[in-house]
Amino acid sequence: MRPGAIAPPSNGCYIGFFRPPGPFDRKAMASYSAVSAKPPAIIMWYQQWGTHGANKFDPAMVAAVYKRGAVPMISWEPWDPGSKPHNIKVPSDAPDWTLNSITAGKHDAFIHSWARSIKAMGGPVMLRPMHEMNGNWYPWSGTMNGNQPQDFVAAWRHMHDIFMQEGATNVTWVWSVNYVSKPFSIENTAAAYYPGDKYVDWVSASGFNWGQSITGVPWKSFDDIFTSPLLYLKSLGKPILIGECAAVEQGGSKPEWIKQTYAGLAANHPEIGAFIYYDAYEKGVKHGVQDWRIQSSKASAAAYRSAVSAPYMLGGPMPELAAWTKGLSAADKKRLASYPHLY
Repeated sequence: MRPGAIAPPSNGCYIGFFRPPGPFDRKAMASYSAVSAKPPAIIMWYQQWGTHGANKFDPAMVAAVYKRGAVPMISWEPWDPGSKPHNIKVPSDAPDWTLNSITAGKHDAFIHSWARSIKAMGGPVMLRPMHEMNGNWYPWSGTMNGNQPQDFVAAWRHMHDIFMQEGATNVTWVWSVNYVSKPFSIENTAAAYYPGDKYVDWVSASGFNWGQSITGVPWKSFDDIFTSPLLYLKSLGKPILIGECAAVEQGGSKPEWIKQTYAGLAANHPEIGAFIYYDAYEKGVKHGVQDWRIQSSKASAAAYRSAVSAPYMLGGPMPELAAWTKGLSAADKKRLASYPHLY
């Protein structure tokens, strides 16, 4: 592994979650203990680049995540959707946020500010920029908004180079695809977006069991969703995580889905080093309502608690966070406790 990057566990899989509004509301983090006997190793959330949302790196929020024994994973999104991204009818149409605008330096000041802030933080941060780029629903999608897949590679490398210039080596770079390319074409394969080994620390995929929350969509097991993308991700020789995954109640047994999914990580997928459960209730203009939440039913909550209690599933803190925390001086601890919350 690159010095400064988080290493995968030698045996087991880190547990993590996204529970909106995430660490913007400290109660959302604390409430996870009601469904898990273990503290999470990773807490994931989203931050946009645009000024109509929470676009600043918040040291106090990250320090609060560290205090809970978790590593932050920030899904970093170059767009300006405001507070309701699921209500945008054509989210991929955003001419101010093309991939070429990133490479051309339009957002350099913003990128530099984040790099300096994360470096100053000192602790490990996982950064997941421009996820699901092989889909067609974001302005950084390689087939939308005037972009091409090679523009994604150039934009990613440009961002990465800025962080290296700033000395932000405590960032672990997570490259994350959608489980299937949309549109499905030779030009839009996941491989077309890979920035290269020296620019990536972990690789990832996201995918969901939509069940019958959408008419005509079949119930899918974890392997139905991820067998194909995992074949490609394993070929890259990088640590692998599942960046977003969840199921709805309609169309099958969600408790059984949770049980089988987590048991399958140990039995069939030793290559997966971390699993982020997407613990959200969503309502949008395109797909209606999906209740992905762990607590969508008492049976689902019980199944999750049992699943993550297995010895194979690893809670926090990760060794990298534990070592960094142990090495903090009294002055460092005072600094971390002194940051004012921005959000």
